[in-house]
This record gives sequence, C-alpha cells and structure tokens, in this order.
Amino acid sequence: MADALAGEYRLVAYDLRGRGESDKPATGYSLAQHGADLRALLDGLGLARPVIFGHSLGAHIAVRFAAHHPERVERLVLFDGGFDVRAEVLDSLGPAIARLGVVFPSRQVFSERMQALPFFAGRWNEYLARYFDYDLEDVPGGVRSKVARHAIEEEMANLQRTRLWVWHHRIQAPTLLLRAPDGLLRDDDCLMTQEEAEATARAIPRCRLVVVEGSNHYTVLLGGLPQVRKEVEAFLAA
Repeated sequence: MADALAGEYRLVAYDLRGRGESDKPATGYSLAQHGADLRALLDGLGLARPVIFGHSLGAHIAVRFAAHHPERVERLVLFDGGFDVRAEVLDSLGPAIARLGVVFPSRQVFSERMQALPFFAGRWNEYLARYFDYDLEDVPGGVRSKVARHAIEEEMANLQRTRLWVWHHRIQAPTLLLRAPDGLLRDDDCLMTQEEAEATARAIPRCRLVVVEGSNHYTVLLGGLPQVRKEVEAFLAA
C-alpha cells in the first residue's frame, strides 16, 4: 500500500502492542485496548480524521474504532477481516501460535520454512519476505518471532467473547471491504466466506465489497495485486 499510495498520501504504519518493536505488557490485549492505543497514536501525531486501513485483526480493531469514534474516521478499508470469525478458523491458528517463542537456526532457515508453506506456493514475493524478516529478532542460538505469545493467547480468548456484528451498523464512514477467496491449507478454508462477506457489507451502511480474485488471507494485502491497488485508489479518490 505504501508503494501504491505514498506519492499522494501520507501513510503511517505501527506495531500493535505485543508485536514488533512495540511494548509487550503482561496484559491488555483486547479490541478496546487496541482502540485506545490507536486513538492515542492519532492524538500524538495530530491526525484528526484519517483513513483507517486494517488487515485481519487490524480490521477487527478498525471496525470497533470506527463504531466507537466515528468522528475520528474519514474512510475505512478492511482487508479480509472485521467480522466474527468462525470457531474452526480460530482453532486453525494453533500451529501459528505454537511457533511463537521457537528459535530457528537462522533467518534463511525461517524464510525457507515460510516459503515452503502451501499457501505461499507461487505467491512468494518481496513484500512477504520483508514482512516475515521484520518479525524476527536475533537471540542466542538463532532467531525467533518478536510477537509475544502471551499477547496472542489473551487476544484469542478475548476474541472468542467478542461479537463484532453489534458494531457494524454504527459505522458511519464509507467502507471498502476486500475479501480473499482462496483458502490456506484447503480450497475452502478461507477466512471469510462469500456469504459472510455479503452479510458484513450489508450491515455496514456505506460499504462496498470487492472479491480480490487469486488472493488468500496473506496476499490480499502483501501480494502487490493490481486489483487491490486499483480498488483502493478509486475508493480514496471518490
């Protein structure tokens, strides 16, 4: 998105608490707390009413934020998220959570493991490489993810008790919802089904749904896909 939009727009990307270079407190991993962090960030940067982009959990955060702080959101772009995720999808995240804290011998070994995953076959690119490389920190014996395992575990427990659908109708900002139709481990294990996407788009008052053909949950944002760029550019210019 930065490559696509930076010539005309100022873009700000930040690490959620518990991730990247941000602090990793022992507790405080809920959509409400993430929303408070986002509001504090906007206040600190002097951004009164920006366009908010969110992918996956970031889309969940964006939905809650837009519903509770409509005066702070000009437009909303949701990448394959922002709705109530099915229980089986949450359960499928177990292996990804299990790798948190695991030490890999080197960045190259970790990258090779990622590239070998079936949902990256024929899709690996510079954006994915940079994303996963940034997630790593050097530790004795190799590298490991910067993501704090306790943060994800608390978030998962909180998400299971959260219902995003109660906020959809409160969103006032024009919204673009981008759905990734391809599965990860199977053809049919996409995060958001077409029916779920259509229901979400109907519930959000001014929402346009776009299905990004040939994308999965990762590549809908990190795939460098022309359709995504075209739709986002047109949405921002409208």
